[in-house]
Amino acid sequence: MAAEPLAELQEFFQTDVLWTYGWQSEKNLVPFSHWNHDFLKTKNSNQDNQEQLLFDNEALAPLSNIWLKLKSDHLKDHALVRCYANAHTFGIEGYPHTDSRKSGNYTTIVYVNPMWRPEWAGETVFINDLGDIVHAVLPKPGRITTFDGRILHTARGLSRICPAMRVTLMFKTTAPGAENDSTQA
Repeated sequence: MAAEPLAELQEFFQTDVLWTYGWQSEKNLVPFSHWNHDFLKTKNSNQDNQEQLLFDNEALAPLSNIWLKLKSDHLKDHALVRCYANAHTFGIEGYPHTDSRKSGNYTTIVYVNPMWRPEWAGETVFINDLGDIVHAVLPKPGRITTFDGRILHTARGLSRICPAMRVTLMFKTTAPGAENDSTQA
């Protein structure tokens, strides 16, 4: 991501995002929680395009700018169904989950934290059907990753030496012709 939109996004998160604790991606499976802020306040199961909610709220302009760039670059014709942020600090760990059970549902993660060091851990890891980690993404500032929502993944715990909050911005989308998924996480 270019430096200017990233700086604008980081400033927005520093000044305007109020975190709440207790968000669970899969309430029925794992009782652990993390920090969250839901920008569009849509249901987990939403499959309707909500980008107009993003555009109509001027306070969310930094998010709208990122969404427009994503949509023009590699999410062409995708519908924005949810937009929220998660945060983890030391001691708050993620757990393996999928974001969807149907084809055509995607997750794009934008790593918002202002800096990151490899020794702080906090990778997003992707797990295959054998239970092996097949890919890991360090949460470097401005890094973006998009993946099929059916892929098992998790945010790894932060190292005890990490003084920062691991902040991710999620854009949940559906591709044209996507199966309707009423079980999205």
